[in-house]
Amino acid sequence: MAIKFGDLFASNDIINNPKLEEFLNKTRDVAETFGKKSAEHLEISRKKVECLDAKTKLARLYEKFGRLQYDVYIGEPAQQSDIEELADMIALTKEKIESLTAEIETAKAQFNDAVNSATKKTRDAFHKEFDKMNKNEVTVSAEEVEVTEAKSEEQ
Repeated sequence: MAIKFGDLFASNDIINNPKLEEFLNKTRDVAETFGKKSAEHLEISRKKVECLDAKTKLARLYEKFGRLQYDVYIGEPAQQSDIEELADMIALTKEKIESLTAEIETAKAQFNDAVNSATKKTRDAFHKEFDKMNKNEVTVSAEEVEVTEAKSEEQ
């Protein structure tokens, strides 16, 4: 529900300016757009956390793999199936990290493009409105301006 600026006051006599109302409506629209974009940014942050979790898991898998390899090196028994299982888990986790990183980069690029587009669209609308207001102002030609000589206060 859109609330008009004039509705906030007891009397419409206080503020009754359609240009101000339009300006505030445009500002509200921009705020709503950025609110939606913040939800998208939250999703990017969630993916970053998921990626960090996967990197932590990968570090633990490397540690386990290294222990098994060390056990084999010093001659202790180790199951080849355990080593292969860890190697497969490492490969899957690395693929997941690469996938999440690509998703994050794509989402960041889309987010930045959308924000830049919304900002440009809003800026252009304000410039257009400002230009329209300036065209309605009275202009004075150079011939109508009287030029006087400036004197310093010391004279």
